[in-house]
This record gives sequence, structure tokens and C-alpha cells, in this order.
Amino acid sequence: MKNPLFSIIIPTLNEEKYLPRLLTDLSQQKEDDFEILIIDGQSSDNTKKLARSFGDKLPRLRFIVSKVRNLCSQRNTGAEEAKGTYLIFLDADIQIFTNYLEEIKKYIAKTSAPFITTYQLPDVRNNFDIFLVQLANYTLELLRLINRPMSPGYNFIVTKEAFMKAGKFDIHSTFSEDHELSIRLYNAGYNISILRKRLLKWSFRRLKKSGRLPVIYKYALATIYILISGNITDKNFSYPMGGAYFQQVLIHRNKDLKDEFGRYLTKIKKAAFKILLFD
Repeated sequence: MKNPLFSIIIPTLNEEKYLPRLLTDLSQQKEDDFEILIIDGQSSDNTKKLARSFGDKLPRLRFIVSKVRNLCSQRNTGAEEAKGTYLIFLDADIQIFTNYLEEIKKYIAKTSAPFITTYQLPDVRNNFDIFLVQLANYTLELLRLINRPMSPGYNFIVTKEAFMKAGKFDIHSTFSEDHELSIRLYNAGYNISILRKRLLKWSFRRLKKSGRLPVIYKYALATIYILISGNITDKNFSYPMGGAYFQQVLIHRNKDLKDEFGRYLTKIKKAAFKILLFD
């Protein structure tokens, strides 16, 4: 059988709730020149059973149990096992539209771009969250303009050749591993191309769990640190992997949004000042 154009790589850990939704989306793609590699971190729930139940709809699906429970390591394992020309890294909790692969293929045919990401939508429908995702889309453009590009790890599209030459995901990274690799790809001569179509929905489950503003603060601080100092390897700055974490009771917040936003903005400014002057 001819090697596929795309290898879809999905790292998982106890994702029985969300993975079937993504696999359903993949089974409904208008473009079918792809394989799927699920790299599982030794799940204790029904992730494996549910993944294999899609065997008839997705005959080019492989389920591989990783020896190491580590997001970057699992992604790298998928890349090493992949047969496709392009690697597409997705997270188990995102959703893609039926034209996701079709539009990426068309874009590649026009541009031959080796490193791509796309615009996105939130998986919730309120004005503040829509604003946040639109801000994230514009941030991708800004980072590209200042030669510090970023592709989100859940929507990371790159040729296997470029990925291997740049050195893969750093298994020691604890946060913003996607941004760090994006910059290494740029330094290796692979600048990012942005397909300006909203082709997937970004899961807000982390923001719902931890609170929107704390997560925004953490991502903003990580971006500043990556831009100034480089890779983040501090374990205190990591985030938990796995669907089980999000099944716990959500944190309820009744603080005034405007006042809370002001406090976090002040923290971001202070952190940036510290990094710039003292690190």
C-alpha cells in the first residue's frame, strides 16, 4: 500500500470521553489519504477499547502503547512510526471540521509549505471565549512577524523531514513545547505558514477547569519566557496530562472578571520586567 500523505498523531491518556468524538470527525473527512497513530500513555480506562472500535471506519488506525508517559515523548514516538509525508499532531479533545484535511491538502498543493497551522474556533459559544480565540489567532500572526513563530501542539502540521531535522519535541520541556519547537523549525529554515481558515475547535476544558484568567496568565508568562530565555523545563510550570484530570469537579469562580483581569495583567507586566532585567 502506498504511503499516505498525512499521518495523524494523537497522544492519549485516559481519553475515553473525548477520543471517540475526534475519531468520528476523522472518519467523516472529505480527504481520505491519511493514517492515524494513537500513542497511548498506558491508560487505565476504555481508551484502547474505544479506539479499536473504530477499526472498520478507520482501517489505517494504529494504537501504540508508549513505554513512557510523557506528552513530547508520545508525540515523538508517533512521528518515528509515521509513514506519511506530513505529520499532523492533534490532541484527543479537539474537534475538526469535515474539510480539515481537504483544505490543508489544497494549501500544500498551492504553497508546498513544510510547516503549517490554521485558525481555530472555541468549542464554547460565548463572546468572551470567542474573543480569546480570535486573540490567539492574531497572536499567531504577530509571532510569525517577529520571527518567533508558534504552532499550537494540538494543530501542528509539519513534514516528517522538517520535524526530524529540527530535532523533534524536547522531552524535557514541561510547558510551551510547541512554541519551542516552532522556533527551532524556524531556525532550521522552516518558517510557519498560516492557513487563515477556521478548521477546528480548540477545547476549553483546561480553561473551564482551572479558570480562564489563570490559564491566560500562565500562557502569557510562558510566551514571554520562551521569547527571552528559551525552553521551559521547570516541573513546577507543567500541566497535568490526561482526561481523568478533567473529570474532577470543576473550580467555580465568582470573582469580578474585570478586577481579576486587571490583577493578572499586572502580574504579567511584573513577570516580563523581571525576566528582561534579571534572568
